[in-house]
Amino acid sequence: MNYIQKLLFITALLSSSIAFGQLTEDPDDRRDQGKDPLRTQTPEGRPLPFGQRLRFGGGINGFRFGNPFSLGISPVVAYQATERIIVGVGGTYTYTRYKGYTNTGATVPLQTYNQYGVRGFVMYEFIPSILPNLYLHGEVENSTIAVKYDQTGQTSSAGLTSPLVGVTYSQPISRRFGVNLTALYNLNYNDNSGLARTIYGSPFVLRLSFF
Repeated sequence: MNYIQKLLFITALLSSSIAFGQLTEDPDDRRDQGKDPLRTQTPEGRPLPFGQRLRFGGGINGFRFGNPFSLGISPVVAYQATERIIVGVGGTYTYTRYKGYTNTGATVPLQTYNQYGVRGFVMYEFIPSILPNLYLHGEVENSTIAVKYDQTGQTSSAGLTSPLVGVTYSQPISRRFGVNLTALYNLNYNDNSGLARTIYGSPFVLRLSFF
């Protein structure tokens, strides 16, 4: 590569770097103007690249001590599709262990539950001028639960798909991260279904998550 080619290459590289820097200028600059940061574009109106619209996080769910003991995690990846719409996917895993008592009062394992789930969701900020960061929330969750009967070694499994609707209030910590309190109603809940009661407990679902 001769001197002129090297010079052209360096000039093109610097030009692309400057253009990328302008494209990804921090929307938090709007704070200097007393305005909330933009979620999908720069203060100059340029769209933010895909990676700067992503949010990562999750939460802890189903946490119980004693009998039963239960603990779960729920990772989330969300995308700021527009200034008012967030779409995302998430997963859940919950471990639950039940114990029983022998005639001597000792505890023995009875049943172990491993619950896996995936979900897709959409959040829409519907009254930002009145109550910002309040979202209508809709999602579909598919859950599979595997049960092991510890005394016999037998296992069983079953699945359930549930549409859930409700609201989420998000308290922003930064432009791409916040604390989210979600209240949902399970449209597929059936009091007569042992599987639905095992997975959800009630038709109302409350979550605390971070993304």
